[in-house]
Amino acid sequence: MINVHLLSTPVNHRSLHYLFVGALLVACSLLVSCKSWGKQVYAPDIPPRAVVRDGVAITLSDQKLTVFSGGKKVKDYSISSSKFGIGATVGSRRTPLGIHAVTSKTGEGQPKGMVFKGCRPTGEVVGVDAAGRDPIVTRVIQLAGLESFNRNSFGRRIYIHGTPEERFIGRPASYGCIRMKSDDIVDLFGRVRRGVPVAIESCTQETYMKAEADLTKSSIELPTAVVASLPKDGPRLVPTRKRYGRRSYARGARLAGSRKSKFSSRKSSRRLVSTRKGRSRR
Repeated sequence: MINVHLLSTPVNHRSLHYLFVGALLVACSLLVSCKSWGKQVYAPDIPPRAVVRDGVAITLSDQKLTVFSGGKKVKDYSISSSKFGIGATVGSRRTPLGIHAVTSKTGEGQPKGMVFKGCRPTGEVVGVDAAGRDPIVTRVIQLAGLESFNRNSFGRRIYIHGTPEERFIGRPASYGCIRMKSDDIVDLFGRVRRGVPVAIESCTQETYMKAEADLTKSSIELPTAVVASLPKDGPRLVPTRKRYGRRSYARGARLAGSRKSKFSSRKSSRRLVSTRKGRSRR
């Protein structure tokens, strides 16, 4: 039986007022938490050892890419680094720190959303936030590491590239590369050239800007000889599993030059194997 007395109880306006105020406070706290989440720190805010006066600085703590000219900020963009964190180990899918350089640029003249495989356009164009798609799109800027701990960045295919998953820009979501919105990567593409230094740091842009303003801080400059020695082609994959019948790739390559002496064939085979092992460790 329904209690008629309860239905006829007069409304307590003071209780409704308290309920409204409580709901408003909850909404405000959620808004503040969302704003603080947008400023979430993803990496240690450690000041850089040296700064780029003319080039690019990527700060992972706040997911920013900044272009500098003469020590002044020219433009900055939101980016997305690795969701697996910071690191330079092969197979880790992490974003490496340290000094890098632009080795080559691919995609000039291609439409926004053009899909690239092996740094070559496939002819397929995908839209922003296309369901179930996570390819490299629009433009590709290849990087090479210049320090002992990050020299494998080129072999690991650490790129700055466009992504259709623009909803994730501003927080880590990649597999090691630096992702950007298509509009932003097109703009950056026209601002950099081969040999431009790219410093990847764990700090925030604010901390990096303070170091940039410090005239006593060392600056990053790449000598002409270093720029000339940068790789020009994309990283080549060495076929470690390819077979010629029951013979390995190295054996097949040796048989292809059967007119050479037995000694020279073995020697060239050893060189190929050592090269393969060296690349596999990178």
